[in-house]
Amino acid sequence: MKRQTFWLIAASVFALSTAACNRDNTTGVPAISPRVEGSTKKLTDAIAFFTRQFNTVDGGLAVMSVDGSGRRALAGGELGFEPSISPDGRRIAFSRNTDVGVTSVYVMNVDGSGTTPVAQGIVLNPGPVWSPSGCQIAFRSSLETPGGPVGRISIVNADGTGLRQISPEPGPNEFAFDESPTWSPDGARLAFTRNWFLYVMNADGTGLTAVPNEDGALNPSWSPDGQRIAYSSGGEIHMRNPDGANLVRVTTAAEGTFDFWPRWSPDSRRVVITHVSGDQIQIVTINADGTNLVNLTPAGVLDFMPDWSRRSSQDNNDDQGAQKCRGA
Repeated sequence: MKRQTFWLIAASVFALSTAACNRDNTTGVPAISPRVEGSTKKLTDAIAFFTRQFNTVDGGLAVMSVDGSGRRALAGGELGFEPSISPDGRRIAFSRNTDVGVTSVYVMNVDGSGTTPVAQGIVLNPGPVWSPSGCQIAFRSSLETPGGPVGRISIVNADGTGLRQISPEPGPNEFAFDESPTWSPDGARLAFTRNWFLYVMNADGTGLTAVPNEDGALNPSWSPDGQRIAYSSGGEIHMRNPDGANLVRVTTAAEGTFDFWPRWSPDSRRVVITHVSGDQIQIVTINADGTNLVNLTPAGVLDFMPDWSRRSSQDNNDDQGAQKCRGA
């Protein structure tokens, strides 16, 4: 019963982010920019997220520093949700409704320029995530069946070419609903959920393997060091090794609260999550061992679906992002 209640509450939160279809003038507190570096802009030490702070009707994308300062609406991110910052910090993949119940995945530069649809006509929330190379995006696609649309995991190149489904079809008379892909740090594998339990497969769709997790899962996120997968379960944040061993309960759901949408810090020491308590929806950071919880959301503001930039200001490696994917 607790798990069923969690899925219903989680679905209502997702609906809250995507249901509005009318634009509104931006409102809210004047913003201070988080760290944006270089002549070609890139985000470092930043968290991108969905918020209703600057547009209380429709919401949209925003960014802030990892301590919660410097909150600002993201140019070009109006009506966007489910942001994913590219590994080089120069681009953002995100979802945006294009019609009632229909969503597309877009890619844009972090300054709001160059917005390009890369996957269109999706009935379900896609949850796009960048490959570690920054050349591909995995997401939940929708497959029409006689019983209605079901989720599958697909991959598309960052320029919109090469779209393909990779999660395998189930056996005869079996049901499968796939969602929430996350890449291993070497790009060789993907973890995702099938029927709300963890699975791992190779990036070409072969080698499908169930990860033992009797607690159920949603929104998995593979740590940058490759050692753990964080995920939502029953309103809490749990972690396991990629083989299913060493379950760690990071947060504990109190009455009327639940936590979901974990995303790792670059050093794999902390996660940023969405925390719901009553009518408050907040973004918080917490150590991987469950200590030192920090709320980043001002009172009266609704924030969720965060993503932590892969780059920090201490990272001097610069691979020029999309340039390395050309001709690949």
